Amino acid sequence: MTNEIHADHASGSTLYAVIRSEAGQVWCPAQEVFESWGAGGHTADDYDIALADHDGSRYVGDFDASVPAGRYFIQVFLQAGTNPADSDTVVSSRHILWTGSGELTAAKCLANKAVQNRATGAITYYDDDGLTALFTHVILDTPAAVSRSPN
Repeated sequence: MTNEIHADHASGSTLYAVIRSEAGQVWCPAQEVFESWGAGGHTADDYDIALADHDGSRYVGDFDASVPAGRYFIQVFLQAGTNPADSDTVVSSRHILWTGSGELTAAKCLANKAVQNRATGAITYYDDDGLTALFTHVILDTPAAVSRSPN
């Protein structure tokens, strides 16, 4: 996927993003692992995801496709020096529901393809390509139980 990371900031700056797990660990792209900030001597320069200035105060970048499906937080930093540094300032942040191949949004669930299996009652919701299953909602025939199993 491309351009899942967005940030608004004055054009002409240098911005980068980092991905954090719900536990607060940071994604290290070179190691393809979440770790505590600074583990193994790593710095912001090891965690950064470059953002491109698209003029009009809009920056975009790609969410790392190696990150497993889950809920994550994206922090965007203003780079003060030549390279990303631990002392750089956070200028924005947001969360993302990552399916492993793209961001899950309400619009994707409501506007795209959904197929119900009549035998099981399971409803599978698809991405806008109509082929990639985002998640499957399984309805159980019990008085007070509903479960959902992400793909």
